[in-house]
Amino acid sequence: MISVSFDRYFVRTNVSDGEQARQALIDAKLLDIECKIAKDADWLYFPLTEKKTKKGLGKILGKIEYEIGVRGFTPVYMGPKTLSEALVGLIPPNLLDLLPRAYDLIGDIAVIEIPDELTDYGSQIGAALKTVHKNFNTVLGKRGAISGTTRVRQYEILAGQKKTKTIHTEYNLRIAVDVAKAYFSPRLLEEHNRIADLVSDGELVIDMFTGVGPFALHIARRHRVKVYAVDINPDAIDLLQESLELNRFAGEIIPILGDAHDYIQSGFDGDVDRVIMNHPAGAFEFVVDACKALKPEGVMHYYDFIGGDNPESSLTEKITGLVSDGGREVARIETIRRVRDSAPYEYQMVADVVIQ
Repeated sequence: MISVSFDRYFVRTNVSDGEQARQALIDAKLLDIECKIAKDADWLYFPLTEKKTKKGLGKILGKIEYEIGVRGFTPVYMGPKTLSEALVGLIPPNLLDLLPRAYDLIGDIAVIEIPDELTDYGSQIGAALKTVHKNFNTVLGKRGAISGTTRVRQYEILAGQKKTKTIHTEYNLRIAVDVAKAYFSPRLLEEHNRIADLVSDGELVIDMFTGVGPFALHIARRHRVKVYAVDINPDAIDLLQESLELNRFAGEIIPILGDAHDYIQSGFDGDVDRVIMNHPAGAFEFVVDACKALKPEGVMHYYDFIGGDNPESSLTEKITGLVSDGGREVARIETIRRVRDSAPYEYQMVADVVIQ
C-alpha cells in the first residue's frame, strides 16, 4: 500500500483543549479539512490551510495553550483538489483554461462567476465545485453586476440546496448573510478585522453603508463603543438584527434603516469619532455628510474604486478635494492602500483620513 502524506503548518494543543481549538480553527476557516487531525500521546495536531503568526493565532485560540510547526498529514480524500481537475472529461479541454481561478466561500455557500463561454456548463461546474469542497451545501452562479441602491445582484443555483441565506463566520463572529438580498463580501475579512483593531473604547462610530453589518459587528464585539449601523436596504438591517442575536458584544450597535445622507444631516454635528464609508461606487457623494458628523481629529475610512498607474496618488488627490468641498481639511492620511483588485487595472482602495 502506498502511504500519502501532505506537509502542512499545524497547531498543536493538549487533547483536553482539542474540541475548543478545533471549533475555533473551523470558525476562522483555518482548519484544513482535507487532512486528518493527528494524535500523539496527549497532543493533537491540527493541519492549517495557511501559515499564521503567533499573534494571529492568539486572537483565534484565546487562552488555549498551543505550539506551531510543520509536519506531514494524511489526506482525508484522494479525489480532485481543484475545480479544473474535477471537470476533466466533463467539459471540452479547450474551455478548462476559462474556468474562474477564484470563488467566494460564504458560510456553507460557494459563489462563482462563470464566463459567458461556459454558461452551458453551469450545472457541471456547480457539481464539480461541490466535489472539491464537500463541506459546502450550495453552489451559486453570479448573474449580472451589483446594482441599485440596495447593492444586490441575481444568482442562479448551480448545485445543492436551493437557498441564498447562510451563517458566515469571521474570527469566531457569526454573521447572518443572504447574498440575494444584501451586500456582503468575504474578501473583506482582513479589512473588517483591520478597522476593528483601530477603534478604541468610548468611541462613537457611524457605519454609513453597513450592509449586513460586518464592520459594526467586529467593532462592537471587541470594544465598548456605540456604533450607528445605517443602511437603506431593509433586508440588510433585518440580517444585522439576526446577527445581534448570534453573538455577544462589548459595545452597542444601533441598526438604522434609512438614507445615510438624511440620517447624518439630522442627527450629528461634529460629535462623531469615526465614520466608515465602504461604498466604493458611491461614497464620494456622502463625504460632505461625513465631514459634518466628524469631530476635529475624527477619522474617515473612505473606500473608492481607483485605477491608473498610481492609484494611491489619485486617491489622495480625490479625497483631499472632497473633504475641502465638505468645508473641512485633511489633517493627515494615516493609511492608503489597495484592498483588492476590482477589475483589470482597477482596485478597491481605502484611505484612513484624519479630519481637522
